[in-house]
Amino acid sequence: MLKYLLLSLINTIYGAVLLLTLKSDTPGLIFVLFIALILVGLGLTGIVLSILKKTTHGPKNLTITMTLKSWSILVRNIDILLIVGLFSRIFIIQPFLVEGSSMEPNYHDKEFLLVDRLTYHFKSPQRGEVVIFRFPKNPQEDYIKRIIGLPGETIKIENGKVYINGQRLEEKYLSPDTQTIISNNTNVALNQNLSADEYFVMGDNRSHSSDSREWGTVPKNNFIGRSWFIFYPFANFGLTKNPQTEFSNSLPAPGILPTITPVLNE
Repeated sequence: MLKYLLLSLINTIYGAVLLLTLKSDTPGLIFVLFIALILVGLGLTGIVLSILKKTTHGPKNLTITMTLKSWSILVRNIDILLIVGLFSRIFIIQPFLVEGSSMEPNYHDKEFLLVDRLTYHFKSPQRGEVVIFRFPKNPQEDYIKRIIGLPGETIKIENGKVYINGQRLEEKYLSPDTQTIISNNTNVALNQNLSADEYFVMGDNRSHSSDSREWGTVPKNNFIGRSWFIFYPFANFGLTKNPQTEFSNSLPAPGILPTITPVLNE
């Protein structure tokens, strides 16, 4: 009797906490609301069945006992799934809601993504991958950008173009007429050497993106994971693509060896 009541209270309290902490910008709002209502409903059902079991006698009590046992099996299975899901969210997959237009035209405002948190524990981030990271100036905020420069490289932005170790970077995920500039003055250039733990990131919407051109590089420790799956809107449902980045045939600057890192289409 006590174990049923305890299980009921745990699910009721957990569901109520989820409901009370929901916000309008919570990633997967409808899904979380659905789970919270189920937990509260199952918890309250268990409490009612526990009370009825204690206050009834005879054949009716036996029926309630059987119902309570079936209820407990269902609840335990659901709780196991939630625990597995929570573990996956912390260590493997994390939801992320795109806010703003900095990644247009490839990612859109209010687009719901699933972030792969696992891969970067086994391999280094690759050029061209879209990553979610803690904003260096305010770790409480999460940003989404594309990796452009890798540790140890020299990145140069000049005349609207991007150069890595002296070679022009061809970005197929952008419109051919895209101009990458530092400020409203197109004559301003950027030339920066990246340290062993620095990544240079930019938004795809180069004219409307606050990124490494403005506030600097991102250390790997700030990376949460890479964009993996678009969950919503359903018109874009499916695995995200990280287009291959290429270099032009222009010669590298004197004394600088080109560093070309392949990007997997995953």
